[in-house]
Amino acid sequence: MVSPNSYSTQPSTSKDSANYNFLRRLIFVLLSFFVIITLVIYIAWLILKPLPPDFEVNSFTVSNFTIFGSQIRGKYDIQVTLRNPNKKVDLYVKIFNIRVTYRRTRLSQNSKAFGLLFLEKLNQTSVKAELDSKLSRYMRKNDLENLGQNLSGGVICFDVRMPVSTTFTYGNWPRMERLMLVYCKNLRITFSSSKSVGKLVDRRENCIVSSD
Repeated sequence: MVSPNSYSTQPSTSKDSANYNFLRRLIFVLLSFFVIITLVIYIAWLILKPLPPDFEVNSFTVSNFTIFGSQIRGKYDIQVTLRNPNKKVDLYVKIFNIRVTYRRTRLSQNSKAFGLLFLEKLNQTSVKAELDSKLSRYMRKNDLENLGQNLSGGVICFDVRMPVSTTFTYGNWPRMERLMLVYCKNLRITFSSSKSVGKLVDRRENCIVSSD
């Protein structure tokens, strides 16, 4: 004899199965839609081929530069120009900090983030930073000896590094963001006879931009 309960559970089982199949199809459609949209956006940015911003050091002045024992002190005033080389893409650039180094030693840095900079197509802007080494920096013996020799010769090559975030925009299209490291290498600073004040030898120095 067949139990009446067996008939009552069959419609419920069929309904649950139908709901499960519907949910599975819906998830598949949504995932497929997401993959297609992502692929279209990726291909569109490949076609646009956005270029990273160009960075150039306009001026670099060192003052109150002193070497006492293995300690280095100084004040560094830097002006950097940013250019958008793209003809179709606008840029938002954020500089997180600017640091001055000599070989392996970080002499000073500005750890505060600069305001968000907007660069329209083929446009440019400039930022200034004053970096004061309030705490003395200790340097390795070999680097210190090399620095002393360069200072005696009147010319020291400093490096400037800037981690930045760049956002590419094109109309109402979804934005693309990249983290980059700006590296301005071998900035030749000529010092005065007092050896405490120095200025950039060349009027402009281009920087290397590497992205993740």
